[in-house]
Amino acid sequence: MKKLLTFICFAFSFFYAFSVAADEKLDEALDLRYHNEVFSVLEGKNLRLEFFGKVGTFNIFSKSKKGSETPVLAMSDLFSTTGFLIKTDEKEFDLLKSKSVQKEGRRTENGVLMNYRLQNRIRFVADFSLISTVQDEGEDIIKVKLHLLNESLTPHKVALRGIFDTVCGESSSIHFKTEKGLRIRNETRFTGEEMHAERAILSSNGSTSCQFVFDGLDTTPVSFITLGNIDELHHMPWDSGFRKGRGFSNIRGYDDSGIMIDWPELFLNSGDKVQFVFYIALASDEAYPRGIQFVDGMITPSDDEIKSEEESSEPLGEPVSENPEKRTDVDFVFTPIKDYQLDPEYIQQLIDRIDSLQSSKDVNREEIKHLNAELDAILEKLRRR
Repeated sequence: MKKLLTFICFAFSFFYAFSVAADEKLDEALDLRYHNEVFSVLEGKNLRLEFFGKVGTFNIFSKSKKGSETPVLAMSDLFSTTGFLIKTDEKEFDLLKSKSVQKEGRRTENGVLMNYRLQNRIRFVADFSLISTVQDEGEDIIKVKLHLLNESLTPHKVALRGIFDTVCGESSSIHFKTEKGLRIRNETRFTGEEMHAERAILSSNGSTSCQFVFDGLDTTPVSFITLGNIDELHHMPWDSGFRKGRGFSNIRGYDDSGIMIDWPELFLNSGDKVQFVFYIALASDEAYPRGIQFVDGMITPSDDEIKSEEESSEPLGEPVSENPEKRTDVDFVFTPIKDYQLDPEYIQQLIDRIDSLQSSKDVNREEIKHLNAELDAILEKLRRR
């Protein structure tokens, strides 16, 4: 009997493993293995994401230290006020509403994909994965990679737009703030160059904060960032319709604001693919999101990440310590300074940011400490050259 039970258990395990393996698929264009899932959850210690594959929607929740969850995007109509639009060959497609778009959710080893395919065989994939900025403190940043692929036999002109129905800032008179401290109370648009200077958009109710990071590390330059009433954003024509100073309210909603992201229009030949990247950083319990610190390399990496970077990086022309130097007056270490941080324009922006913070009424001493430490590390790097 014991041998029979052992055999049954072995057989069950074998067939279960076989069925899981058989269900696994390969996305050759992205070189990713995945499983189709109608509903998926991507969860870390400080945040949780929900995905509904068949309708193509998702939402993001920030988790407090006590375990309570706060949505940072609107919950209405199964999260359908947040999503992506594509303009191809002058025709616009709302990927959530258009019946000509096939939608599916995919689970991968490292995250969740939302896959959308248009009838003309343009494919769009939103790839979400989680990052922890501080060791042993749990994930607090979402890396969003967006892929556009031309799987047809003919070339297409394609543009991508994302709309996020943020809710945290709607309980405040100041719906949004940029990283440089600009406070936004009505419809505003930033060009790509202006967003490079402002760097990030913060939506916060004072306790829970959501930060969209568009500058630094491997982020992709945008064409425009528009902040406005969410209904107006959804109906805004691609090349017009922006009204500077218009309020966030209309007949359908009071103080109902959101973020619209436009990336540059591209010409994709058959088989071409392109990727856009930005980050969403979350914080609860009145903390400030650490998105900018992360993209600027100011977060302490894990031992594995340090080893991987040392093995993959080219020689810098000077010896590198096995352990990054730790300043005596701060409680963090820096990853090696990147080339873009040595740019005089970047250094001047860093100095301007420090001056701005020091003259602010609400002084963020922790951020000033981080920025001063980064400036010291950059200057030390320049002195060694």
